[in-house]
Amino acid sequence: MPDPAIFFERFAPMAKNNRETVSALADFSFLSPGARMFTPCIEQVEIPLAARGSCDHEYTLCPDCADQWRADHLFCERLPWERSPRRH
Repeated sequence: MPDPAIFFERFAPMAKNNRETVSALADFSFLSPGARMFTPCIEQVEIPLAARGSCDHEYTLCPDCADQWRADHLFCERLPWERSPRRH
């Protein structure tokens, strides 16, 4: 996962429903020096979407790297390339 400070510096929260980004929850929980338990820190972030050929896979998201992002993020909305479930 990218360094949270760099991530938030480069990609401050953006307007919701902007399809140039996707909303996700990220776990930035941390262990303070000398602490026995992690301090929880869940943040909602906006991840920029990119085309396959222009994605850097570190600060932008494309269909090729979506599974890597899922390891550290819970997407709050469907990704634009995902199909809607069929209703019977």
